[in-house]
Amino acid sequence: MRMRGGLRRALCATTAMAMALLLAVAGSAGCATSNPSNHRRPRALALASAALALGGSGVWVVGERRAEPGSMPAVGLGIVAVGIAGMIASGAWMAAQVSCQADPDCLETEECREIPAPPGGVPYKQCSPR
Repeated sequence: MRMRGGLRRALCATTAMAMALLLAVAGSAGCATSNPSNHRRPRALALASAALALGGSGVWVVGERRAEPGSMPAVGLGIVAVGIAGMIASGAWMAAQVSCQADPDCLETEECREIPAPPGGVPYKQCSPR
């Protein structure tokens, strides 16, 4: 199915506007920043990687729809792969940061300290402000 030039441009412009709106909503919803900014950098990496994957998917689709796609679909696929790898890396980065600090019994503003017990006793944990 062949599209006319004007319809194709309008479709591409609509797709670009939808992508920009999606990125604006994701950024303002707290994906890139947070009040307790413990994980600002991994979240920013995740947002940038998601934008890269979204842009790569657009390149991939446009390449697939062309009469002579050339290497455009492969480039789009590569960009999507890099974006997904970045999202996985940001998740691992955030998990590594959280694993040392998180305690399900304490609030985020508190840390869990182990209180030693007398000989033969069982030590207990207490939440205290950071």
